[in-house]
Amino acid sequence: MSSNSPETDEPKSLTAAWIATILLIVVYVVGLLIFPPLYDAPKGDASSTVLFIGRFHPIFLHLPVGILSVLVFFELVCSTRRGEQKFGEASLLMLVLGSAGAILAVFAGIMLSREGGYVGGNFSLHQTMGLLGTAGVLISLVVRLMGMARGSMELLNAYRAVYFVSFGIMGLGAHFGGNISHGNKFLIEHAPDWFKAPMVATEKLLLSFVEKPKAGKATPPVDSTPPVTPAPPAEVKPEDKPVVMDKGTTPPPPAPTPPAPAPGGDEKLVFQHVILPVLTAKCNKCHSEEKSKGDLRMDTYEMAIKGGENGKNFVAGNLKDSLSIVRILLPDSDDEHMPPEGKDQLTPEEIALLKWWVEQGASGIQTVKDAKFPAELQATVDGILKG
Repeated sequence: MSSNSPETDEPKSLTAAWIATILLIVVYVVGLLIFPPLYDAPKGDASSTVLFIGRFHPIFLHLPVGILSVLVFFELVCSTRRGEQKFGEASLLMLVLGSAGAILAVFAGIMLSREGGYVGGNFSLHQTMGLLGTAGVLISLVVRLMGMARGSMELLNAYRAVYFVSFGIMGLGAHFGGNISHGNKFLIEHAPDWFKAPMVATEKLLLSFVEKPKAGKATPPVDSTPPVTPAPPAEVKPEDKPVVMDKGTTPPPPAPTPPAPAPGGDEKLVFQHVILPVLTAKCNKCHSEEKSKGDLRMDTYEMAIKGGENGKNFVAGNLKDSLSIVRILLPDSDDEHMPPEGKDQLTPEEIALLKWWVEQGASGIQTVKDAKFPAELQATVDGILKG
């Protein structure tokens, strides 16, 4: 049954809108063939031009989000025939502009990922939902044009259904992008319980589809050398004589000392319970499993010690060779100062705590009970342990 309205004026030409739509679809498809999305570390270095454009991704994405958000309200008004007659063309214009902005944001994001350091579940969901949402918006644009050309409210209502779902996917993808930049707790940290619980459950469900199962909770690093069982004392025979060393001969090395047993499960460790919370709050938004800028992660002891592409991160007993300490101590105006400008900076007490830990040997198994914290840092340590 046709839904054409006899009261509707002769429809205006949609040729320009169709041309723009076809061009957008061609650009989107061809662009993905030239810059296919990556979910693993990029192979090789990207050009400066690609990285320059990619850095604009956070700026580009705000334009389509704003336009497409306003379009939601316009489409609610256009759901009636009268509203469609009055605001339909304005909605079409916003849809075309929003689609173009979404495509621009997608390609800037793909270029940004060529920088490296973007891995993990949050990134996978952010990129996938951005791609699917943009494709859905383009499909909805085609359906809207068909509905407007035929004057069919059924097609226009189908368009709105496709558009609302596509925009919802884009919005959810944007949330996971926020997790990459600000951490998983950024949005829900101060949310009421009735909102937080289902949000956390939804995140875990979606992440379970893209994240590899983890072997289990990480345990503190321990010396992997098997314990040495001391042999029973040899019976000393009367004829045994001490070995006489020739002058200048190097004596044999002493027998290896058995490794100390790992601390009990109830004992708190300096790195895990004092140092790691500082790194998590001030460093790991850019240097963790989800986002490892410079191929550097600091979310586990092994990764923090390993360092990244620019060198050693923490060198036991050596502040000058510990790159993180060096960059933390740079002036705020220096481009290599860490954390970067605009991010939460470490307090003087936190800096002093990290320096103390490195100077003491950067241990991963030292217990809080055995550590001798400087008196001026004890209050800071107690505050971190209390959470």
